[in-house]
Amino acid sequence: MERKDFETWLDNISVTFLSLTDLQKNETLDHLISLSGAVQLRHLSNNLETLLKRDFLKLLPLELSFYLLKWLDPQTLLTCCLVSKQWNKVISACTEVWQTACKNLGWQIDDSLQDALHWKKVYLKAILRMKQLEDHEAFETSSLIGHSARVYALYYKDGLLCTGSDDLSAKLWDVSTGQCVYGIQTHTCAAVKFDEQKLVTGSFDNTVACWEWSSGSRTQHFRGHTGAGGLAEVQSQVSLAQPWRLHPLKCGQV
Repeated sequence: MERKDFETWLDNISVTFLSLTDLQKNETLDHLISLSGAVQLRHLSNNLETLLKRDFLKLLPLELSFYLLKWLDPQTLLTCCLVSKQWNKVISACTEVWQTACKNLGWQIDDSLQDALHWKKVYLKAILRMKQLEDHEAFETSSLIGHSARVYALYYKDGLLCTGSDDLSAKLWDVSTGQCVYGIQTHTCAAVKFDEQKLVTGSFDNTVACWEWSSGSRTQHFRGHTGAGGLAEVQSQVSLAQPWRLHPLKCGQV
């Protein structure tokens, strides 16, 4: 067929093809494919790959890509990062996207820190932590076993936990190891405070007492309450190693 005749025939076929329904178009294509040889099928495969697998994110200017990415939610962005190395590189370089994601989680954002990878890591760490909280896996738990009755009083400081129990004892624990550092006989403790040398307890017997960890002896005893004794917060300038400073607190002021 001459070129001119072929072009006329092709125009007529095109007009007819465009007038068909989608189902008829599909049937026409199926029929043409069945009539095609290896050369035609290879040509069709190469052209379809270009049309159907065009990487728009790669072809767009970076600024326009960033603008489009801002409309996606973080979970979709993370899924897009798995498409290819190029997509992951572009998405991970969009600072505003990950800053916005962190803001939506309630983070205070320092806009002067224009490091997209940093904010992406912050977001991922926060999401992981939230999932751990939902799955009850955020914290390691352990039991400290040593008392023989109910534990009424707890006080934690600098990796140490003090417990006071109804078994008339108080114990000092190293939280990291779970080991009991000191254990002394006391009254039933309603409240406890301590430093490295001394323990101060408030009791259900309406008294406040000061104890020495190393010897277990009671060094001070304060009476005057008509109910169970609680303990005020000890100021940093007041050392528990100097129990005489506690005298002004008796008679209802503790």
